[in-house]
Amino acid sequence: MTSVLITGGAGFIGYHLQKQLQNTHLVNAIDLIESPTSAIALRKVGLNQLKHADIKLNFLDKLSESPEVVVHLAAETGIAGSLIHPTKYFETNVAGTFNVLEQCRLNGIKNIIYASSSSVYAPNLSQMVEDADTSLQLSYYGTTKKMSEIMIENYCKQFGLTAIGLRFFTVYGSFTRPDMAAYKFMQAIDAGNKINLYNNGEVFRDFTHVSDVVKSIELVIAKIISEPKGSHQIFNIGYGQPISIREYAECIAKQLKKPLHIESKPLPENELLSTHSNTQKLDKYIHYKPICNLEDGIAEMTNWFKTNTYE
Repeated sequence: MTSVLITGGAGFIGYHLQKQLQNTHLVNAIDLIESPTSAIALRKVGLNQLKHADIKLNFLDKLSESPEVVVHLAAETGIAGSLIHPTKYFETNVAGTFNVLEQCRLNGIKNIIYASSSSVYAPNLSQMVEDADTSLQLSYYGTTKKMSEIMIENYCKQFGLTAIGLRFFTVYGSFTRPDMAAYKFMQAIDAGNKINLYNNGEVFRDFTHVSDVVKSIELVIAKIISEPKGSHQIFNIGYGQPISIREYAECIAKQLKKPLHIESKPLPENELLSTHSNTQKLDKYIHYKPICNLEDGIAEMTNWFKTNTYE
């Protein structure tokens, strides 16, 4: 069995990844869980290997032995928050990632899989291919992710680490974070309240169900072990089909059997109008591409929501 350490193990994707790997891998996970929110408390159920640790400190001290692969998911996430608390985003996403690299270098851990984001791409791209323009990000969140990509690229060349970056595209599903649009939509629609939609809902996202994300990570773990040391690759993980936010909200309302009431708001300047993932590179690498369509994915998410709330 491959030994794996997951940072951000109490997070949305981290929770699902542990569940995916725990019977086939030796899994440890860390997260900041000293003052658990209700979201973290719900996700901790059944996760026996989750430990409190800070990626900005010597987190490997929490483990009895070093892992073969680190899956680095811990981050300050969300575009809106990066406009309000940029220091936190730098400290966690850039300085925290630097410390993850240093911890790996100093402890002889050679394999790192890390979370990047579709937010690194420049605006106005019809389709986002891995070698497309990333010279400009609309959000500071996207900039911190791009800074991490550059730093990791250099660490691989300088210190012989092997890294694979995964640019996630609008992940949704059960145990979604309470600050994400998916949860806010479900909460408001269920209560009969209006939801705010940018540009009357004519904003497009490449919605990707969390089950497809964790399956892809599992397959990447199996591949990275045999990659040459010093290499760094980046892959998109997306469904490959942009869908309007309005259609997404309508599908949620349909599953909850509630009417949809919307209020249109202007699209913030730090938000992309559209994301569209080209998934050919990942498909060729792991022989897998996301398969969960929007209707099935939202059914899974709303069925969870009906019996789980964060309040």
